[in-house]
Amino acid sequence: MTDGNVQPIWNPKTGITDVESDPHLLSASEIPGIKAVWTDQRTRLKGSSQLSDFTERLSREWAIETGVIENLYEIERGVTQTLIERGFQAELLSHGSTNRPREYVLQLLRDQKDALDGVFDFVSSKRALSVSYIKELHAALLRSQDFTEGVDAQGHLVELPLIKGDWKEQANYPVRDGVTFAYCAPEHVASEMDRLVAIHAQQIKDKVPSEVQAAWLHHRFTQIHPFQDGNGRVARAIASLVLVKDGLFPLVVTRDDKPIYLDALEAADNGELKPLIDLIAKLQITQFRKATAVSEAILAQDDVAAILGGLMKAADKIAADKLKSLRSVFILAEALEDDLDARLRAISPSVTTALQKVLQSGTAFVTRSSGGTDHYFRAQIIENAKFHLHYYADTAEYRSWIALNMNWSRRARLIFSFHGIGKPFNGSLICAPFLEFRDTDEESQVRSALVPVTEAGFVFFYNEAKDRLLARFAPWREGVLKVALKELIQNL
Repeated sequence: MTDGNVQPIWNPKTGITDVESDPHLLSASEIPGIKAVWTDQRTRLKGSSQLSDFTERLSREWAIETGVIENLYEIERGVTQTLIERGFQAELLSHGSTNRPREYVLQLLRDQKDALDGVFDFVSSKRALSVSYIKELHAALLRSQDFTEGVDAQGHLVELPLIKGDWKEQANYPVRDGVTFAYCAPEHVASEMDRLVAIHAQQIKDKVPSEVQAAWLHHRFTQIHPFQDGNGRVARAIASLVLVKDGLFPLVVTRDDKPIYLDALEAADNGELKPLIDLIAKLQITQFRKATAVSEAILAQDDVAAILGGLMKAADKIAADKLKSLRSVFILAEALEDDLDARLRAISPSVTTALQKVLQSGTAFVTRSSGGTDHYFRAQIIENAKFHLHYYADTAEYRSWIALNMNWSRRARLIFSFHGIGKPFNGSLICAPFLEFRDTDEESQVRSALVPVTEAGFVFFYNEAKDRLLARFAPWREGVLKVALKELIQNL
């Protein structure tokens, strides 16, 4: 694929191509669940200030992070969270919290937020994606940016006037680590962008899953790289358009996601779109977890009925057939629990052998909750959810756990807890693991320490197919076990 030090990202022989395998096989099994549950929640919360505030914070986060990952500016993490919560106010962006002039950064943030708000408006108007709208979007995103970096004939970095809302006039091939990445040549951009829009329209007719559409549109757009600058921001905006149109959340790629994001784009360059699709699904789960807090906040208010005129209460009286459908997630939970039970029992002999090297009587064994023990570890579950994984743990509708118990000179348990995420019950559950060490001090007092073993619990939904769910669960489960066993080794 590489010719000397030039790596073509766009193939001049073929141009951009459609999805090259069955898009339904590439789809993410969790997306229909996110969509169904969030649609129900959004309907119940319609007109509430909390829903409006959530949408506003989401737009601010998108606006900040889409510029951070393009290195347009840096903003300290603490300040970023304050800006998300309170808005783009000059006094919140103090001296030293960003590496660019404060007013310039604030204007970029406002432009980027306005552009995403425009995406929401575009979806509401039910317009079809067009070349002219993509140009409008580019002009809106780069409204306050007048220059971009370029390289002159002598190879020096120079500032060039920025073309807004129109295709590039010169090649814009970035160089990284001595390799030049070649995108679509300027003379082919117009025809390739027409082709991009036409293929996307056909994908809509063919009912290609939205996460596949979004990943394909994002990647093929970046292959073309039609603008002089701002291509990454536009790509995330049009991917967001596809997702929002399907009742999902905008594509928020944060600075923490950047490494895996770039890896996914590189995989797509090499013909593998699935990693980018899976990343989009992962980021949708992240926003879904935040969204569950919205209904919880409303239910926590004493005057909910007064504020919403009783509509909230009426909406929460889910019909019996609907509730039965939502509770089918319990059957899926049992399948995951069986999977975990088998996996933990398979590794427990090896763990026992390792512990016996430290203490001859060391042992490891698996226990599983029953009707009389499913309430165990409630305090630890709530602590893990609230302070480490950042969601509301609801154990009213469903609760269970599986534990790998390890005894040597110390005691430890790796616990996988299953319960609801958010309130009221919405047809989704989460598997949230943690490692607990229990030690007895010199005064015979038992002290415990909870150690998180994942950055995000495994969320699943009532309308997922069991085989696809198990396939999605397996790599997450193995990742947790790897982290937990490494932590255990460090504490032997």
